[in-house]
Amino acid sequence: MAIHPKLRSQGTLSPQQTVAISTWTEQASASLENLTLSEARPAEGTASTPSRSGLQGATVSISIPLDDEPPATPSPRVKIAGAEARPPTVSFRRREPLRRDSLKRREALLKGKDGSRRRQRWENDRLLHNPWAEPPSSKDWVIQPTYPRHDPMPYYLAPLWDVHYSKMADHANKHTVVDKHRVPKELRTKLKHARAARGMLQDLEDEIRLFIRMWNEKQLFLRSEGLQDAPESSEESEDEIVFVGRNGQMHDSPERKQKLQKLRGEMSLHHEKDGEKMVFESLVDDRSASFGRWLVHSIASYYGLHTWSVTVGVPARREAYVGFRPPAPGSRAGFVTHPACRAEELIKPGDELPRPLYAQV
Repeated sequence: MAIHPKLRSQGTLSPQQTVAISTWTEQASASLENLTLSEARPAEGTASTPSRSGLQGATVSISIPLDDEPPATPSPRVKIAGAEARPPTVSFRRREPLRRDSLKRREALLKGKDGSRRRQRWENDRLLHNPWAEPPSSKDWVIQPTYPRHDPMPYYLAPLWDVHYSKMADHANKHTVVDKHRVPKELRTKLKHARAARGMLQDLEDEIRLFIRMWNEKQLFLRSEGLQDAPESSEESEDEIVFVGRNGQMHDSPERKQKLQKLRGEMSLHHEKDGEKMVFESLVDDRSASFGRWLVHSIASYYGLHTWSVTVGVPARREAYVGFRPPAPGSRAGFVTHPACRAEELIKPGDELPRPLYAQV
């Protein structure tokens, strides 16, 4: 036994639907009145073929004016009593075709909404609200290089040109301030990633600062006593040599000998000799000691001192020295030279020591 679904019975149309259907019917009949039916005739000079398309009266061309405005019936201003009451008509306006992509839509998307960031950027790019904006002239479109051009200098003016620029270079060099005590960039970078090495840096730097301070005190004392040219060492020999200072004072007087011996004794206690000092010592095979020697060289370059490393003894040891004068060539075996400091970077006796390195990195 087949079971069929029960369909709902269609209800009656509402008055509005009835009016709409009648209105559509009237419009359709009015548009069909403008139809033109024409028979398709073959062109002259061509033989007719017994095909379906070539049969007489088989094809009909229809032209419907879609773009015409719907007919408007004038509504009378005065109502006539005997006139028949016609239902109101509804005219549907022809909609514009929906296009997903068009130049108008692209331009609207490019501009953006009014007041948005995109609209502001679009207006700024085109200088719409800039009162000083000027349209480009013909000179702006001339093809020319973008790099700065210099007019060629005549040969007879070249010497004057060179002298002018040489004076400018000398003037610029005179006004450049040389930073004597500059923190090395490599030292700052390495200590930034190795914070534990700051204590080692402080110990080495305190020892070097003490050496510089004692050396400056010695030089000031020798200058005040007129003993600048006194010998650094007090080696006794068979021949007696008397040194006479610039002020006519002899250096072999008992008082001056005692003062010099006292100064030399203090310097020897701190492993100092002839203006140089051993700061760091390690075995040659100790690979971790290279960082300590590098710290010594960095500190020496900061204070304007000469620095070098020497391999001595059995077992072999590596010693790092700093000094106010570089070692004589060939005086030490196996020393490694480093960039010598310039004369203006040396600390003069009486000068104040710069700020410590460990307080800046």
